[in-house]
Amino acid sequence: MKERMTYAARIYKNDYGYLAEFPQLELVTQGTDMDDVLYMASDVLETYFYDYLHDKEAPPTPDLDIEVRPGDTYVIVSVDVVPLADGELTTEEVMKALGVNKQRVAQLRASGRIAAYKQGRDYLHSRSDVEVLRRATRKPGRPHKALLAA
Repeated sequence: MKERMTYAARIYKNDYGYLAEFPQLELVTQGTDMDDVLYMASDVLETYFYDYLHDKEAPPTPDLDIEVRPGDTYVIVSVDVVPLADGELTTEEVMKALGVNKQRVAQLRASGRIAAYKQGRDYLHSRSDVEVLRRATRKPGRPHKALLAA
């Protein structure tokens, strides 16, 4: 289940580059150019709401009507936030728990057998999905031909 979060920001240039400010959330981030600051704005918004979803606290209601000063650029930033209520495991932890390599974890994630979302450079995986796979009684390898014929 994804939640879409959309908030207004104003971007302006200063001596160090560009700043993106979310007045309603009291968030500020910066970047070297317009592309960089837009990337950083979506990253800070995603991180901000990731924390809200884990605290079970209601986030502020979006208000797209913000004050824009002369020289500011008004932007709407929208991000998907994927909550995992049952806890998270890193790729390394999933590899140890299941006894598989990194590529197999990626296959399980891509097939939807393990719910996950990207956090920085790594993925965080659903603890309950990993536990279901860990407890599976399926034997490794191909099934016998006699079993396939049945």
